[in-house]
Amino acid sequence: MCGIVAWLSNNSLELNELITMTDAMSHRGPDDAGYLISSPLTVEIVKPIDKVKNICSDLNFGFSHRRLSIVDLSSHGHQPMFFLNRYWITYNGEIYNYIELRAELEELGYSFDTETDTEVILASYDAWGVECLNKFNGMWAFVLFDQEKQELFVSRDRFGVKPLYYYQDEENLIFASEIKSLLSNKIVKTSPNVDALKSYWNEGPKEFIAETVFENIYRFGIASYILIDKSNFLDRISEKKFWDYAIDNSFEPFNEEKAKIIAKNYYDLLKDAVRIRLRADVDIGSALSGGLDSGSIVYLIDEILSEEGSIYTQKTFSTVYKSEETKYCDESHYIDLLTSELGINSYQIEPKSSEIAELHKIVIKYWESPPEGLGMSGLNTFKLASDEGVKVTLDGQGADEQQAGYDGYCINHLYNMNFRTFIKEFWDLKKVQGLHKMLVVAFMFRILKSVLGHKLTIKLTKTLFKRDLEIFTKPLNEALKRSTQQSLINLIHYSDSRSMCYSIESRMPFMDYRLVEFTAQIPACYKIHNGWSKYFARLAFDKKLPNEICWRKDKMGWPTPDKIWQQEKGKVLFESEILNSSFLNQHFNIDSLENFNKNKINRLFNMAVWHKTFFGKTDRV
Repeated sequence: MCGIVAWLSNNSLELNELITMTDAMSHRGPDDAGYLISSPLTVEIVKPIDKVKNICSDLNFGFSHRRLSIVDLSSHGHQPMFFLNRYWITYNGEIYNYIELRAELEELGYSFDTETDTEVILASYDAWGVECLNKFNGMWAFVLFDQEKQELFVSRDRFGVKPLYYYQDEENLIFASEIKSLLSNKIVKTSPNVDALKSYWNEGPKEFIAETVFENIYRFGIASYILIDKSNFLDRISEKKFWDYAIDNSFEPFNEEKAKIIAKNYYDLLKDAVRIRLRADVDIGSALSGGLDSGSIVYLIDEILSEEGSIYTQKTFSTVYKSEETKYCDESHYIDLLTSELGINSYQIEPKSSEIAELHKIVIKYWESPPEGLGMSGLNTFKLASDEGVKVTLDGQGADEQQAGYDGYCINHLYNMNFRTFIKEFWDLKKVQGLHKMLVVAFMFRILKSVLGHKLTIKLTKTLFKRDLEIFTKPLNEALKRSTQQSLINLIHYSDSRSMCYSIESRMPFMDYRLVEFTAQIPACYKIHNGWSKYFARLAFDKKLPNEICWRKDKMGWPTPDKIWQQEKGKVLFESEILNSSFLNQHFNIDSLENFNKNKINRLFNMAVWHKTFFGKTDRV
């Protein structure tokens, strides 16, 4: 896990500028740094000099790298890395199946000087070209220079776990792992993207689109790549997709035997996803919330360590809320239940209301784009892990969006059922805590569909609710794919940002592409059944996890007491930041907060602090 920069220009590059950009994200790689500058006239290499061959380039380009050492902790893992006297790479991420790929490449005649996955990427590209991307099981963002073709190969992983941004003008194209890195370069011209910020205020964050809240700074597309040479590096970026997945939209009836087979196959696949994500030469821990998803990961880690005869005692890290005023967010009972049963170490931390302002500054600085809510969910968890010397965590991000873990999905499920099955499932779901509002909407939608048909139902609900609710009428798996490709990308960005600000690599077994493809093919009736969401996943861990966790119906999911912080402890802070923000006053006409709901107030607060953080002491505006 690292931070990278790649800079192409019509002009010669200065090493000091490259160093400044790289140092701006030193938290992503505190263990090492490396730089490469090449042009038609000169080559300047800073480490490792002994590996420099006859570098020549038609381009003025610079690579730099900050390293968080995870696999092969020796200097052999230094980047930018050189391979076959032909390829240079600066790379951020982990290819979890690198051991299997290395063996395959050795069969083809390749040999390796390091134990790193970086060298496997280089050999894979030499062997298979861009098709190597479909062989990688992992998370990545990299820029690779092919000296023979005088061409750069840029790619980002299937779900955008690893960030990659770019800035382009008439003379330069610059890629970086963080926006802060781009902002540190004096040639980058930017200002607040007011249209994007207004979209954020009205609709929430959109980490899944190219446009950012910074003018002229863009996200490189997920599951994408591009080839760049001297003739086209200043052309408009147009990424090519290398991966997508199909969904099952069938409405087959539930079958108990098939449910057991699905659960078994799911368990085995998730276990392998966890197994390959335990590959590291540093201590590994887990972020444990107390729910089914993180509990499943912790259980599987314990099982795998036991099967391998490891004497390592697993460490879990959790944010808890045991104070009287915030205990409605507390999941420590479930955390203690699981860690006690498995006999593993549980480290817990409770945020203090007095820390809100400082914690929020960290969120805004490292998330770089204003988040949904206050963005502090799980932040202390990674600080705790860092304090304990852990450099890798396995986390449960991504299961809900694939397995129908959120309440709103019950509307999609019920709407698309035949009426007889709808009545039975509706009464089963009535037993679930907190679903009342969703079930009222689902009942209304389904009755209207029976009476008016689908098209008139959509028209009528638009009139009644003054908004387009058609997404709730889509087949369940179609809605889940949309969530996986949109709202989940927001959460993945938060996970990477909050872990990397403490120099920790967050690995997400549920985002193993094999598991995503498998889950998308599971018919809806096995995802919501008899009143249970995520039915097949619960069935897979039945009699393994404690019943209180496996068959738990009250979903919380890394909650934070935003209401307490916003309306009581932090009320003065919120009002001061919002009402005194010249940026908000100019573009949002905020006279009073009384007419806004909690979400709108949070977003205003986030924007006020964001503007102060990135533009308060600069002439970029």
